[in-house]
Amino acid sequence: MSTSSTTTMTLVDDVAAEAAVAPVDDILQDEIVLLDLDTTKALADMLLPRTSKREAIERDRRVVYFRGKDLRRCVGEWKTTATYDINTIGQSLLAHGFVHKSIRVKKQQPTHPQTPSYTFLEPTEDQRYSDDGVYTWMYEGSMFWMHMASAAFFVVLGVGVLYPVWPTWAQEMLWHAAVTACLGLSAILSLRFAVWLGVWLATGKHLWVLPQFPRADPVYQLFSYPKRTTAWMHRALVAFVLVAAVVYYIQHPPTCAMTKKGCVGLGRKLIKQAYKGTLMQRFSQEQKDFAFTIFRIFRRLF
Repeated sequence: MSTSSTTTMTLVDDVAAEAAVAPVDDILQDEIVLLDLDTTKALADMLLPRTSKREAIERDRRVVYFRGKDLRRCVGEWKTTATYDINTIGQSLLAHGFVHKSIRVKKQQPTHPQTPSYTFLEPTEDQRYSDDGVYTWMYEGSMFWMHMASAAFFVVLGVGVLYPVWPTWAQEMLWHAAVTACLGLSAILSLRFAVWLGVWLATGKHLWVLPQFPRADPVYQLFSYPKRTTAWMHRALVAFVLVAAVVYYIQHPPTCAMTKKGCVGLGRKLIKQAYKGTLMQRFSQEQKDFAFTIFRIFRRLF
């Protein structure tokens, strides 16, 4: 056998030996053909709204992530992506910077029951796609609606600045809407306080109907502190004060109770005056100054 033939066989044997000992992931990685940027962007636009239901904390910021099996499920539901391999799609998203691969890390969860718990992620050096991986979205999708919202904000701001030149009917509509919003908010806060007070007096537990602000994801739900209760002596003292106030109100009714329409009629009259914008005319300048002083004190305290 010639020397050249021997050398060729030796090189072939060396390549075969290296392929035999090389990791399977490296071999598969070399076989993956990346999609072009436009195709990957189109796939990212399709995947983003369908895989954006999981939130986590990564490097002190809230991010949206998905799992590899979530991507496989979404791709399996689309007939348009049947020609693309799942590994090709995943690696193309990674290569073009639409997502990056992360790993879950354990951190101390908040002990306060009101604080929601989150999954914590950290980027990993291994940026190869796998079905058991976790991937953080870096792509925010189309910015069209964000630009529209920004433009709408400046339009509303400009229209608000021109409020003095609005027609009278528009000014009245805005005033009525503001009064209605204030009345609705006052009713909600009063209902919330009444529910909390009733449950607290009966059981000593703190029950809230509406969301606590500020929260990362406020939701409308019933919330209570499972391990926080108040001693019965404190609740009995508050109940005694409330009963004493009711008895005093019955024995010494306010002036509005002596009128023909009663306190309910006075309340309706005050609401009508609020819609007309003449409510402040009922109070003297000394009463207004006293109210503003109390408001400034509360503003400094809270």
